[in-house]
Amino acid sequence: MDNKTCFFRAFHRQLFGSKPVSSRERLARQARAADSLCLSQLEVLFGEVLPLWLRSYKSAEGPNSRRCIYTVLITFWGFLSQVLDPDGSCRRAVTRLQTLCSALRLPLPKDDTAAYCIARARLPIRVLLRVSRGIIKRLTSRPLEGRRLVVMDGTSLTLPDSAKNAAAYGYAPGQKPGCGFPLMSLLGLFDLATGTWLAVTKSKSKAHDARLAWRLLKHLQAGDILLADRAFCSYAFIATCQAKGVDVVMRLHQRRDPQLNKGQRLSAQDWRVTWTRPMQCPKGRSQQAHAALAGTLEMRLIHVQSQNPGYRTHELHIVTTLLLPSAHSAEQIAAWYLRRWQIELFFDDLKTSLGMETLRCKSPHLVARELLMHLIAYNLVRSLMGCAESRRHLEAKHTLSFKGTLDRLDQWQWAIWAAPSARQARVRWEDMLQCIANDPVPHRSGRKQPRVIKRRVKSYTLMCKPRCLYTAADDLAHAA
Repeated sequence: MDNKTCFFRAFHRQLFGSKPVSSRERLARQARAADSLCLSQLEVLFGEVLPLWLRSYKSAEGPNSRRCIYTVLITFWGFLSQVLDPDGSCRRAVTRLQTLCSALRLPLPKDDTAAYCIARARLPIRVLLRVSRGIIKRLTSRPLEGRRLVVMDGTSLTLPDSAKNAAAYGYAPGQKPGCGFPLMSLLGLFDLATGTWLAVTKSKSKAHDARLAWRLLKHLQAGDILLADRAFCSYAFIATCQAKGVDVVMRLHQRRDPQLNKGQRLSAQDWRVTWTRPMQCPKGRSQQAHAALAGTLEMRLIHVQSQNPGYRTHELHIVTTLLLPSAHSAEQIAAWYLRRWQIELFFDDLKTSLGMETLRCKSPHLVARELLMHLIAYNLVRSLMGCAESRRHLEAKHTLSFKGTLDRLDQWQWAIWAAPSARQARVRWEDMLQCIANDPVPHRSGRKQPRVIKRRVKSYTLMCKPRCLYTAADDLAHAA
């Protein structure tokens, strides 16, 4: 309302009230309040590793809808809590967002998950990539000797059986139509010292790990020591790593002759051999790139007899580009390669504890976001484990339980969030770290884990045709 009189201009607001606020401005204020609360919770839990730019991030697009408050930060907070949640459903994520709005006395989002799913699909993937790179940069610090142990290996995930996922990733070889699930092949790169997930690349189920390894070369740094199995032991890949300044420790490929009679014996189980560049160019590589490789490679071959119970292979031939026995003994290199098995435990933490073995999204662009969010959540849990180890001065490193840390985070985060002050929140965060540090995984010497199942599953027949082709007669036949 405009002031029609020239008298008492100082009393304009008191007489005629405040200026009306538009619905768009009201929504923006609510979104800013919710963003502030989400960031405050994330800073209390993971403030030591979150990138600084996230605290002052402002989206140029504003809220994702004129009727909802699903901003980028709120959607990121809900998506992260959904991945860390043992249930992991969208309904629980929306309920968690309703709790957030209730604490701020804001209008509650609807129980329908459609708005949240739309906002999650519009979450900028570049934001997730920047957050992931910032966390990795803070978690990976180069050791005093300047060498970083990184380990590489592959795994596979199952996706929902939708038409888009099937067209993008395909099924396993020999799978009957309508009876299986699309498979995604993954190749991961981990820091062996901290367990940090450094990088990942994905492809169809038929892609070999050796081809995917070329995509991860850009994430390796000069001075790194790469541990990998014999699937990556090719002349072209090792020569490219050496040209980049990366040393390798791998198991000898089963088709390559050790040629011990042509090598120089360094010790009883240690030889130095020379490899010659093959004439034939490998598949997927250009002839020009193959011709640019070094003509010969000086390699070191170590024969190892493993005495660890539970390991399938007891005799190994390990090749490495670390040529000086005075700097790196054969025993040390053999111990490094045997530690390569830790990557299987990293994948177990991801696929079993975080539930990444079966993703939930039904379109490829959402699958990519879900995979990146699992990477962020895994590294955040690893950051808590590292804080607990460093602050409590544990004698044995890398012995804390990932599942125990995840369970304590699930229970303690609400107590930390409900703290009346920042000081109380910090005290509760320290108590959570103490509980995490008090739960180390004991060393189980001589323990074997055969690949068998003790609990019997129900004796249902396997699906051999699409579900729509099954009839009531088939159900009666199966029941009989």
